[in-house]
Amino acid sequence: MLTTSTTIESERERAPRLRRPAAMRGPRIPPHPATILALAAAAVATAALPAPASAQQGGLTGRVWSDDGVPVAGAVATLFPAADTTRATFAETDRLGYFVFRDIAPGPYILTLGRLGFGEHRDPVTVTAGAAAEIEITLARQAVQIEGLRVDAQRSRVRARFEETAGVTVQEIERAELKSIPGIAESDPLRAIEVLPGVTTVSDFSAAFNVRGGSADQNLILLDDIPIYNPFHLGNLFSVFNADMVARAELQAGGFPAEYGGRVSSVLTVESDAGDGVMSVDAGISILASRAAVDGSLPGAVENALGLANSRWRVSGRRSYFDVLLSPFTEFPYHLNDLQTVFEGWTRGGNRIRLTGYTGRDVLDLTGVEDFPLGLKWEWGNDAAGGSWTNPMRGGGSMSVRAAWSRFASDFRFADFDANFATRVQRATVEAMIERRPTSRLRWKSGLIGNRRDYDNLASAGGAIFDDDEGSGDELAAYSQIHWDAGGDWLLESGLRLDHWRPDAGEVSSTLSPRFALKRFVRDRGSAIRLSAGRYTQFIHSLRDEEFPFGLDVWVLAGDQAPRVQSDQIQLGVESFHGEDDAWFASLEGYYRTFDGVIAQNAAENPNDPLDDLVSGDGMAWGADLFIRRDLGETTGWLAVSFLKTDRTFPETRVGTDPHPLITYPPVFDRRVDVDLVLRRAIDWWGGIEMGVRANFGTGLPYTRALGSYNYHNGRLVEGRLNRGSENAVVLGPRNGERYPARHRLDLSLRKTIEKGWGTMTPYLSVINVYNQKNVLFYFFDYDSSPPTRSGVSMIPILPTIGLEVSF
Repeated sequence: MLTTSTTIESERERAPRLRRPAAMRGPRIPPHPATILALAAAAVATAALPAPASAQQGGLTGRVWSDDGVPVAGAVATLFPAADTTRATFAETDRLGYFVFRDIAPGPYILTLGRLGFGEHRDPVTVTAGAAAEIEITLARQAVQIEGLRVDAQRSRVRARFEETAGVTVQEIERAELKSIPGIAESDPLRAIEVLPGVTTVSDFSAAFNVRGGSADQNLILLDDIPIYNPFHLGNLFSVFNADMVARAELQAGGFPAEYGGRVSSVLTVESDAGDGVMSVDAGISILASRAAVDGSLPGAVENALGLANSRWRVSGRRSYFDVLLSPFTEFPYHLNDLQTVFEGWTRGGNRIRLTGYTGRDVLDLTGVEDFPLGLKWEWGNDAAGGSWTNPMRGGGSMSVRAAWSRFASDFRFADFDANFATRVQRATVEAMIERRPTSRLRWKSGLIGNRRDYDNLASAGGAIFDDDEGSGDELAAYSQIHWDAGGDWLLESGLRLDHWRPDAGEVSSTLSPRFALKRFVRDRGSAIRLSAGRYTQFIHSLRDEEFPFGLDVWVLAGDQAPRVQSDQIQLGVESFHGEDDAWFASLEGYYRTFDGVIAQNAAENPNDPLDDLVSGDGMAWGADLFIRRDLGETTGWLAVSFLKTDRTFPETRVGTDPHPLITYPPVFDRRVDVDLVLRRAIDWWGGIEMGVRANFGTGLPYTRALGSYNYHNGRLVEGRLNRGSENAVVLGPRNGERYPARHRLDLSLRKTIEKGWGTMTPYLSVINVYNQKNVLFYFFDYDSSPPTRSGVSMIPILPTIGLEVSF
């Protein structure tokens, strides 16, 4: 059996460099049915689990250090019997240099460790029955590649996650895959998420996404564990994440453990690439913007003064250029810019310090444009900063402390009317976490989190204030979770999270959220069946209308105006590896979710009542996701097929009865079937080109059909007669009772990497909607014509874009 620990990989090797000749050995561092079902399943499964593996087996654990005291991630550990070197077992070190071998027969073994850029380590070890030996190993820096260290000996992250996690539904896109997926203007992590199972989007014009029946504001989007509230440029057209700074993007679509809270639908983690410590530059230019990323390390004297054994940093800047390019000829009123940085340092004691910062702005300024009738200026953007300290502990555990701050703000002004529409939301977070491994089979993780959130929404014109809504709240959360490899064919994960929410106005609430997952391996751990269930809670809402393709989020906290969202979820699936060297992976998973406390605008609000702007309802979603992926061979890629049925139920406030009747309808993101095919292949044109293909098919989204119109009459009680008005009223059909036609699209990208003496140059071509399919965005109905007519607005037509990337 092969055993691995998950490790972070990016497009290139990220080993710290060695500059000091002196070796230093790494130190030895001392209610609802879904919930009921989860708890019942946990009790039954725990009782039914087999006893741990026989005491006749043993184990081996260890941590790998560089000779300047930094844990080595991504090193390959190979263990084989001293009497038979053909029977090898592999493991891979995690981000803190830890590896583990389980269920090893007692006896003498040879252990080898190696990583590109380091010398090979080879040691005889003895495995004792009923015990897990613990060792520490130091690797010396070496520029020559190790003989026999093969990439195909390393387990893929997918395989490692398959063996190490029980319930989470997670998919990952690394930088190389991200850049091969055709995109609008340039590579975009959020646009790439669209091609994963369970993910739907409302239109081509928005990078906002929905996961398994949840609204877009129910996705937790993290940049190095810092939440980003509105991660979009250009009115949601593409994201704020610069692909040159992204090591990987990981989407957890369901079953995420108790350490994650604050959102109920999914968790998207975008991890920054801190570089390798060697000075280098990655730059690019597209039809939209130019960008550059520089990485390096601190000078040796600065590292010594700070007590660091090693350091690495990376800084990226991006700006659109049309306003500058066209300035000699005309005024171009829009520009965007963003700046992102990440720093990682390791102390001589093996502790890691990581810092992340981001700031970005979009500016639309029409005040200086000649002959434009409106003096409009709109500025919006995100700011975020965070840091963490991680202490690797003896036995493979760790302790971390994190702090983060994030803010989104938008300011929309009409100078001619003295009108201002502004919104702001921010969060400050402090978190402490400890993870221990009492045995090689048991992991335990607990944490405390404190959050402070506040928001401010303003609407004013002509000196009058129409809306001045602000609020704040404090959240204290505690969680604990365990992971138990029961031996043989069972994995068990269980957790509990307590969220205590205290808004400045409204009811104080506490929510207990159990999480549970169970996995049963079959086919000698080549396949598995898994079950997970849990409760998830959210204390923030966005008021943005998802039917409108453009726009920004306006946030409101749970309190006297809006309830908390509570979602109970259960999912059951199978997954399996097939083919030589696990070339193929396939999974099929069904799920059921409830959403209690979702909100919508109140169409019959009382202007004199500040607390009735919103109505509260509930929702439901169920469906299934099929995922087939190929990671080896000349052609790689995946097929994702998703089925979704979701609805929302709200009071119908436009009906003048008390109580209001309930209306149930599918939300705008209820796409019943969505199919994505993503392929990546190297072809022999012009000395070698990498081709990426994305084909998509989706059934139509719901909309409310206009059935007809009529002139309405104004009553004149004094004269006792009706006057025919000049305005028309529209008769609407059932809410979201009709569907647009099915959509389909083919996208293509071509990338050519040219090696130069000074570095590499990569021109690329991306074509969106290759055969110019006119997919419907929405309909217009004209009842003034006779007969009445219907016309449609299409999504993005065929759109070729070119760009150039350089690295040196």
